[in-house]
Amino acid sequence: MKVLTETELRRILLDRTVSAWTVPKGTIPTPAALDFLKERGIRVLYEEPGSGVLDAKFQPLPPGSFIGPNGETLDRKPEALTHLSGRRLVPKNHPVIIWRGKLDSLCAAIIYAQVQGAEVGREDFVSDLEEILEFCRALLPAELRSEAVPPFLLTGLDARAVRERSHDPMKFFGAPHMKSTYKMGRLPILLNRLRALVRETELAAATAFLDADGNCSREDIVMALNRLSSLFYVLMFKYLPKGFTPESSGI
Repeated sequence: MKVLTETELRRILLDRTVSAWTVPKGTIPTPAALDFLKERGIRVLYEEPGSGVLDAKFQPLPPGSFIGPNGETLDRKPEALTHLSGRRLVPKNHPVIIWRGKLDSLCAAIIYAQVQGAEVGREDFVSDLEEILEFCRALLPAELRSEAVPPFLLTGLDARAVRERSHDPMKFFGAPHMKSTYKMGRLPILLNRLRALVRETELAAATAFLDADGNCSREDIVMALNRLSSLFYVLMFKYLPKGFTPESSGI
């Protein structure tokens, strides 16, 4: 039994438009795939024995044209629309576009934090954030091309190691879950801000890639952002001022 996913449909229909899509016998479309087709006004046909239903025929786009939100062909790009992928246009408040904006803001905030770290001579801090910045930058092309997110291995920690440290800081850092305060110093405060921003980015990803039934078309992106927020929390302990004892958050 084959499964038809939204990711596969996005790849196939990148620069093409069809009025109907035939689901072959023995193939089950995911709810997200069905929603994807419905949003674009593409009629779903199910192949049945002896029905004579043919696969949908692709309609090539004229040069310089675009596919509108409802599958229509447009000869120009309206200002209220933007590119989702290829020549396919969606409203600028589309959930995926909102997620991309949050990701862009996160990258900008990381660069700002690097400037702050460089001003106090902490090249180790700048280097750690540069590694994280490159990982964040890789999320957008992965989403655009329907490719897998790069393996999570940042500042010497994989996803499992990050999760263990963020859940039990007493074991790994000799300190309880900390309460955020101005007293913890500039670098941890910057990291705490990045932790909050990546959480906003993760929530935007959940809105963009989860359907009404809770099925996620980009679980790798959502999980990567979840682990990244935990990594920023772990790094807060790494960059606490020498001799500083964090106050317990009560968790």
